Amino acid sequence: MFDLSGNVAVVTGASAGLGRQFALALARQGADLAILARRKEKLDAVAEEIKALGVRCLSVACDVTDTAQIENAVKEVVAEYGTVDILVNNAGGGSCIPLEELPDEEWRKVLSLDLDGTFYCMKYFGKIMLEKGYGRVINIASILGKGGLKELPVIAYASAKGGVINMTRQAATEWATKGVTVNALCPGFFASEANGPEAMEAMDEFIGIRTPMCRPGKEGELDSSIVFLAAKESTYVTGTILTCDGGWTAI
Repeated sequence: MFDLSGNVAVVTGASAGLGRQFALALARQGADLAILARRKEKLDAVAEEIKALGVRCLSVACDVTDTAQIENAVKEVVAEYGTVDILVNNAGGGSCIPLEELPDEEWRKVLSLDLDGTFYCMKYFGKIMLEKGYGRVINIASILGKGGLKELPVIAYASAKGGVINMTRQAATEWATKGVTVNALCPGFFASEANGPEAMEAMDEFIGIRTPMCRPGKEGELDSSIVFLAAKESTYVTGTILTCDGGWTAI
């Protein structure tokens, strides 16, 4: 069960952090990878890690806010592999600026990356899946898309991730009879490139207080969730918002 051999997985924002972890998790199950991000040098380094696991990996420089670059990425992936089976929309980011001080351009920047980028990748990579009647789309949302956070001013990020969650539900309903499942994964607080050591240390106290497990997530603790949603066995799972947060949203 959950053998992904013969599958082609695309992971956006895969040059570091959670995107890298997702790509490696899928590779360990046998999937061939196409990894996308803006920083080609970092992507190439991750690609070498993936290839060391005995699978193929294509690195493609791509800004997911640019539809021309996404269309080009689709062409590169199809030229290399012939198809796409799994899409992990992980590219994203945010900022900590109070609502009343948030510049208009920063609002648009965050929504463009987190919400628009997810939509564009679903649209263009999804066409390949729809043509063959099979696919697994996994949108990386956040617990901050499910509720507010009094400790940090993250209005743009929370709004975008809330949009990703309901966009996932709508896409799942539209594609439900077409062989393509669409689900979202909502991580809690995990160390990443955006949440570096200093940021995690600064947030340590409130994470400990608000999380029933009293700690942030550790590397590898999202692997089983991403593999489950990507697996062919998860045929009847669509429109699901899977949360991995140490119990944060349980209270």
